[in-house]
Amino acid sequence: MRRTEDLDSLISSLVDRPSSSSPAGKKRVSDEQSRERAPGTPTRTYQDAATDTQTLSFAELTTVYEIPVESKPEYITYSKGVQTTEPWQEPVQDSSEETEEGEGAPRSPSRRRRKLSQRELEIEEEQIRQKLRQEIEEELRALQLEERAELEKTRFPARALEPDELNAVTSSSDFLDFVERSSKVIERALDEEYDVLADYALQNREADDDDEYTGRKGRRIKEVMQFDLTEAMGRKRMVSDIDFSPKFPELLCTAYTKSQQSPHTPPGLLNVWNMHLKGRPEYSLHATSDLLSCLFHPYHPSLILGGTYSGQLCLWDTRARNQRTGEPVQKTPLTGGRSGHAHPIYSLAVTGTQNSSSVVSVSTDGVVCAWSTDMLTLPQEYLELHSPNPAAYKTDDVAPTCTSFPASDPTYFLTGTEQGSILPIQRYDRAGAKAGVDARCTYRGHEAPVTDIDFHPAHGKVDLGDLFVSSGLDWTVKVWRAKPPATTVGSLSNAAAIVAPLTSIARDYPVYSAKWSPTKPGVFGCVDGAGQLDVFDISVSSDEPVASTSPSHVQKDPFALRSLNKLAWEKNQGKHVAVGGLDGVTTVFEVGNELGGVETKSEKWAGVRRWVGRQSKAADGA
Repeated sequence: MRRTEDLDSLISSLVDRPSSSSPAGKKRVSDEQSRERAPGTPTRTYQDAATDTQTLSFAELTTVYEIPVESKPEYITYSKGVQTTEPWQEPVQDSSEETEEGEGAPRSPSRRRRKLSQRELEIEEEQIRQKLRQEIEEELRALQLEERAELEKTRFPARALEPDELNAVTSSSDFLDFVERSSKVIERALDEEYDVLADYALQNREADDDDEYTGRKGRRIKEVMQFDLTEAMGRKRMVSDIDFSPKFPELLCTAYTKSQQSPHTPPGLLNVWNMHLKGRPEYSLHATSDLLSCLFHPYHPSLILGGTYSGQLCLWDTRARNQRTGEPVQKTPLTGGRSGHAHPIYSLAVTGTQNSSSVVSVSTDGVVCAWSTDMLTLPQEYLELHSPNPAAYKTDDVAPTCTSFPASDPTYFLTGTEQGSILPIQRYDRAGAKAGVDARCTYRGHEAPVTDIDFHPAHGKVDLGDLFVSSGLDWTVKVWRAKPPATTVGSLSNAAAIVAPLTSIARDYPVYSAKWSPTKPGVFGCVDGAGQLDVFDISVSSDEPVASTSPSHVQKDPFALRSLNKLAWEKNQGKHVAVGGLDGVTTVFEVGNELGGVETKSEKWAGVRRWVGRQSKAADGA
């Protein structure tokens, strides 16, 4: 369309150009005018060039006086079209228009055009336009053919690459990155499960789906996918930690320990799985030691943190080019002392805001370090934990096994120990307490090492941020109410305040992990040594789970490694929960509307607060 408009404008400029204007007066014959003629010579009078030739006649001989003729100035107008036209040529005399006496005047083309009618002029101009259009199109086609011929001449001929050339191309980093990205896109599209033949008019469609769930409607649990390790990654690895991405709900990272079957593989393995890519991990990252903890950075989704058995803190960036090799972009030194950890790191947390955040790591030797993701060579904070009552435990050391930060206070956190106690930790000095273990308060209830602690997320209409749940090797799950640091004032005898749990739930096997639901106020899940996933709702029952299930591969093989070590909820909507165990298989379950989802009634939050009030009165009375 644009090309047609350009041709029309070009042709109009060539055809519709204005002609030069001449003065509209009389043209005088100036051969021998104003002078006396010889006798017998015909005399010519004034002649109008725009009219036909006048007839001449003879008269008597008279004396003619010279009469001065008044001269009028001639006005000539110019235009761009006139100045750029061809030079003027003298018109050729038409023989057909000559008279017998040879006295006819030549007729110019402008005169001929003026005699034509308006319709004839339009027809003539249209013919000229068509002719010009045809010539321009022929020239353009000729230019296109010439360009195509030149392009074919410069194009290299296709040939088979030599082995050395083929190896150089296929081993280049750009080629491998392209194949990696393209294959992931294709596999995601192929793994997407959608019934293209679905008939939405069928009434019994929903009833068929209910058979895939266990439990009643609203509290059902459905297994949606499993992620297993391949031979290249190294089988017989144990799942040590699981975490969901805060920005991309379909991504989860899983940390693994050393492979017992493939010693040549890297000791530490961290896989980033995608629920839309079931055949392989989205990223496969490595470490020089067993990975015991992993965490997505909540403010930078491309950063992944991992704590190792050797005491190193590793940082991976999925945007880096070396993510294909799996090496971390930064890691802490192994020198020990006040420059980092020298014992296993079982717990990681990120505190702060989007503009200012720090990574807090805790190792089993009682060392707490705060790091900046910009520099992992030296910690920003270094704190050593010591037992508040060495006589009770016969040692001054504190061996933390798990930690959890409340949502409202990043300067204070709880840590579970191998002795079974839960201790409050102050990161900085404050009134009445120094940095380190707060000796004014102790949470006692477990009779064996504490395996997991999790504060309530408190994202709701009622503040439940002081609740936390804990699990231990004493086969129990306990719900606690934390006391604010400002109210933990001991008695005059400097005796520590002992806080008892609100409720204690006994299980049949050791419980290795317990986590609150991010959206439902009274829902939390736990996994145990029998390979069972139990989901509790304290607003319904504080003794029995409302839903239970186990991975499908554990149900099929009674001699398989059944124990589940870790549990993690999807952080945005809470519709998915992932578990992992000793066999290295990560299983993802989908829960019903009563156990997950964003929609939560206000009565649920108020009901949990009332339950906490009743349990607190019962604990104080006991």
